[in-house]
Amino acid sequence: MTKQRILNEFNDNLSLFNKVETFFAYSVSNDDFIVNVLPYEKVQKHTNILRAFFVDSAAKVHLQRWQIFQKDGHSYLVRTVQATQNVYVGALIHVNNLLPPLSLDMKNNYESVLFGMDGTSLTAVPVSMDNISMIRSMFNNRGNNYQVFTNKTNGLNYLLVDKQFQWAPIMLVASIPERELLQKLVYFQKVIFIIPFGGIVILLFYSLFLKQVLLKPMHELIRGMRRITQGDWNVQLKGDKSKEFTFMIDAFNHMVSQIRHLKISVYEEMIKKQEAEFKHLQTQINPHFYLNSLNIIYSLSVLKKNDLVQKMTEHLADYFRFITRSHRESILLSEELGHIRNYLEIQQLRFPEKLTFSILLPDHYESCGVLPLMIQPFVENAIIHGMDKGKKGFHINIIVQADKEDSTYYVVLISDNGKGFPSDKLKQLQSGQSALGIGDQSLGIWNVQNRLRMKFGDKIDIEFSNGTENGAIVRMRIPTQLE
Repeated sequence: MTKQRILNEFNDNLSLFNKVETFFAYSVSNDDFIVNVLPYEKVQKHTNILRAFFVDSAAKVHLQRWQIFQKDGHSYLVRTVQATQNVYVGALIHVNNLLPPLSLDMKNNYESVLFGMDGTSLTAVPVSMDNISMIRSMFNNRGNNYQVFTNKTNGLNYLLVDKQFQWAPIMLVASIPERELLQKLVYFQKVIFIIPFGGIVILLFYSLFLKQVLLKPMHELIRGMRRITQGDWNVQLKGDKSKEFTFMIDAFNHMVSQIRHLKISVYEEMIKKQEAEFKHLQTQINPHFYLNSLNIIYSLSVLKKNDLVQKMTEHLADYFRFITRSHRESILLSEELGHIRNYLEIQQLRFPEKLTFSILLPDHYESCGVLPLMIQPFVENAIIHGMDKGKKGFHINIIVQADKEDSTYYVVLISDNGKGFPSDKLKQLQSGQSALGIGDQSLGIWNVQNRLRMKFGDKIDIEFSNGTENGAIVRMRIPTQLE
C-alpha cells in the first residue's frame, strides 16, 4: 500500500513535469526500485538505468544536483535526494526530451545540440556540426559566446552560439548558416536607411508644432516685455490658441494696463508734489529779500538820509511790483538781470562810496529763459558775506558769455574782489552740501540748487571757487533753450 501511494504521487507529479522520464524511489538495503512508467518493458529499462547509476562504481552520486549519466548510447539527467539513510528519491530525464523546446523555431537548416561541460555531445549531432572535435576546441578556447565555424563537408560557414544552463551541467549550442543571416541584412539595411529619414520628418513636424504652439507666443510675450522696458506702455498682445498662453497673455495685458494707469497716477502725484515744493522754495526767496531790504531802509532812516530812503523806496517799489505781478515758472534773462541791477542800485544807496558793479549781457542772450531769482541769491550773498568792512572798495562783476565746450550752453560768471569763500564752506559747496552744516546764510544758494535740480535735473551746472588773488567766483552753466 505504501508503494502504491508513492506511485500515485509520482503519477500526479509526472503529469505536471512532462519532460521528466520517470520519478523513482530506491531502497539501497533491498535493492528495490519504484518507478512510475508503463509498460513493463519501460519499467525494466529505467530500473536497469537507475541501478547502473547507483551501483556502477564509476558513478558518484551528488545529492540535490543534476548529474549527467550515459547508458547504452543515451544521455540522461538524474537528480537524487536522500529521504532516509537507505532510501533515495529522484527524477530521471532523457536529454533528448529537453531539445525540442530549445530548438530554434526557424528553417530546418537551423540546428541545435546539447553538450556536457566536458565537451561531450549529449544529443544527436546535426550535419552542420559533424566535426565535433573542432567545435569542442573552439569552445574550450573561446572568448565570446559565439564562434564562426566552417563545415568541411559542404563548405558553408555557420555561426555557433552557446548558452550554459543555470541548474544543470549542460550547454546548448546552436548553428545558424551565415548565408541565412546575410539574406536578412538587405531588409535590415533598408530599415536602417528609412529610420533616419523618418526621424528627420518627425523632427521637422515636431519643430513646426513646437514653434507654432510654444516659441511663437513666447516670442510675442518677450517682445511685449522688451517694449515695456523701452517705455512703451501701450502694449496689447493678441490671444493664442493654447489655453495656457491665452491665460498668460490676458494676465500680461491686464498687468500692463494696471501698471500704465498706476504709473500715470504716480507721475501726476509727483508733478503735483514737485510743483508744490517748487512754489514753496520760490516763496522762500521773497521774504529773504524783503527782510534784507527793510533792514537797509531802517539803516538809512537811522542815518536820517531821507533822500536815499526815498530813492531806495522807489527802487524797492518797482522791484516788489514786478515780483507781485509775476508768478511765472520762468522769466527772461534780461528781466532777471534787471532785478539784480535794481537790487545793486539799492545796495549802492547804502554803500555809495564802497560798492561798484558791472553787468555784461550780450543781446542774443537777453531772451534766454531762467528761473525767477536764480542769480540774485549769489549776488546777495557776495554783498553780505564777501564785502570787507574796511575802506577797501567792493566790486561785483556779472558776465554772460558763450560756453567754449558746447555752443548750446551759455555761462553766467558772478565774481567779486571780496574775502572769498572760507575753505570749509567751499568744500561743502563743491561737494553739493550747501544746506548741511552751513547755517541760514546759505539758504539762498541751497534754494537755487534745489529748484534747478527739480526743474532741469543735470542740465545745469553750478561751480564754486575762489579767485587767484582774492574774491569768490560762481560759474553757472545753463542751456540756451530750456524746456
